[in-house]
Amino acid sequence: MRHTPRFLGYLLVLQLLLPMFAWATPSFDEYFERHSAPMWMIDTTSGDIVRANAAAYEFYGYDDLEQRNIRQINLLTPAQIEEEIARASERSSNHLFMRHRLANGNIKVVGINTQRHNIDGREVLISSIYDTSEFESSAERHYIKSVEQQVDLQTAALIAAERRTRWISLIATSAQALFIALLLFMIFRLRKAKKDNEQLIDALSHQNRDLERLGHAMAHHFQEPSRRLISFSQQLKREVVDAASPGTAMAVHYISTQSQRLSELVADVQRYLSLGTVPPVFERLDTLSILQDVYQMERLLDPMRLECELEIATPLPRVYFDKKQLSLIFKILLHNAWQYRCKDRPLRVVVSGLKVGDRVRFRVEDNGQGVAPEYREQIFDMFSRLVPNNEEYPGTGMGLALVAKALRKTNGRISIEDGPQGGACFIFDLPSAGSEK
Repeated sequence: MRHTPRFLGYLLVLQLLLPMFAWATPSFDEYFERHSAPMWMIDTTSGDIVRANAAAYEFYGYDDLEQRNIRQINLLTPAQIEEEIARASERSSNHLFMRHRLANGNIKVVGINTQRHNIDGREVLISSIYDTSEFESSAERHYIKSVEQQVDLQTAALIAAERRTRWISLIATSAQALFIALLLFMIFRLRKAKKDNEQLIDALSHQNRDLERLGHAMAHHFQEPSRRLISFSQQLKREVVDAASPGTAMAVHYISTQSQRLSELVADVQRYLSLGTVPPVFERLDTLSILQDVYQMERLLDPMRLECELEIATPLPRVYFDKKQLSLIFKILLHNAWQYRCKDRPLRVVVSGLKVGDRVRFRVEDNGQGVAPEYREQIFDMFSRLVPNNEEYPGTGMGLALVAKALRKTNGRISIEDGPQGGACFIFDLPSAGSEK
């Protein structure tokens, strides 16, 4: 306890001396501001001079030194300054020589010592600067050597870039010339092909016109002899019906049936040719009404009405088509179903239609004999028959060819598949009413 007052005295003296030691050790800010050498801090990102001491203001002579950027003082190019700042940022300290412009316009070669620091979360280069006037020749030589090295590097890079540019230009020019030559060759070939096609189309057009004229002339001139044959054969048949021998009666019957078939052939050929020459009259049609009229009024379908069950899946969509051609299509398809029916069961025909986009797809289904898959393309050709012409299966083989040609006027098509009733199902499409808009 005797030493307690002495200990308290020591503490009091120490407390009085501590502020003196703190005053004796200057802070960084005081050191920076009072240093006799010019000093500043440069932001490594922007190059702005964020702080400068009084010696720096005096050396450079700028009143707004802390509002300037190093690029306004350093005589290197902006790209070179970026490289120097990046190089200095990678090292803890660095020493280099630079040319700086003073406020009075003079150029000074200065030595710079830099250190990288982080102050308040901001990375800066703290630089101390000294004038190299006393040993300017050495500094100048160092600076010139550094500049020459940079110039040599840039010159080599420019030469290499120029060589690359020349090669690229040469390759591009060669490719362009080759492309132009190829393009000219293709244009020449296309023009020649176009001329050949025009000549071929012109020749085919003349041939088609000649064939059409020949077809119409033949159909017209054959029609009259066929009518006369029918007329005289019927007259001959009436006159010899009782007195003729069986052989003569058979010959007369053969002449009568064949002349009738010839007349039907000529009529179908005329009808087929007219589909290509007579323009159709398009109008909005009530499909159901036309189908019912065909079924009830056509004499060709008289036997069918007595034994057939016709089902119409109503409503049938309206179409935009030629009325006569639509009647012809329904007549041919219904008669085709009747002619190739199965004898051991009643014929049943179902007609339906479905609007698909701007078209109407029709289906005509029957429970008849059907068509084998290998013949489903052939039956739409002219004069195509799958069974011999006889009294049981009369016809010219032109019916389905007429249907296919009528549909082609509106980009329609017809196909056949197995029907759900075991027979055939014909599928064709026509423009719907309203699609003409």
